[in-house]
Amino acid sequence: MTSRTDVPRQPNSSTQRRAYQPAVIPARYPASMNLRALLLLPLLGLAAAQSPATPAAPTTAPALVETPITPEPATPAPATESVEVPAAVQPARLDDVSATLSAPRTVKGKLPLTLTVKSSRAAAFKLDVPRDNEQNCVTAPTVRVLRVGSRDVVYPIAGASPRLCAQDLRSDAVAARGQVSYTRDLDLPAGDYMVEGWLTGFADGLRVKIPAKPVRVTVR
Repeated sequence: MTSRTDVPRQPNSSTQRRAYQPAVIPARYPASMNLRALLLLPLLGLAAAQSPATPAAPTTAPALVETPITPEPATPAPATESVEVPAAVQPARLDDVSATLSAPRTVKGKLPLTLTVKSSRAAAFKLDVPRDNEQNCVTAPTVRVLRVGSRDVVYPIAGASPRLCAQDLRSDAVAARGQVSYTRDLDLPAGDYMVEGWLTGFADGLRVKIPAKPVRVTVR
């Protein structure tokens, strides 16, 4: 009996090649993705890689810098013209006219006073004298009484309310080198006094004052 030796079977070369050939699997893409989108994918990835990273937000708020407020310069007030207020018109002196105040040196009771106005003018003139609401509505003489040895004013009384007087004027025509007299009485307490007297009125179209020398009196 003849022995049979089994010879190993050599594989077929075509079969061997098919065994080592990698299989090609066709790539499948979604139906909605078109060719343009596929071409843009690499570009988008490159742009994302090259874009700088966004800095993280600071964890603490930056300190506020206070800006100093510069005050606006004050607008200067428009220049206005200064208006001079005229001073109170002072009575004028009457030329060539004088006054004399007379009174008894010693008296008991009311003190009589006489003011005599004398003119040395060659022509007559008119003298108008109003009533004084601080002198009991007397026309003339206007007086101020001071206590001897002091500057205390006894008359007119300080703080007394002025009286409401008539607005009439006493008018006198003073002749050339003539004179006119004015009289009044004062009720004073006992004491020694200096009496100042003058006339305030209107003459020559001006407000005038005719002063007289003071006299000393004693009231008992």
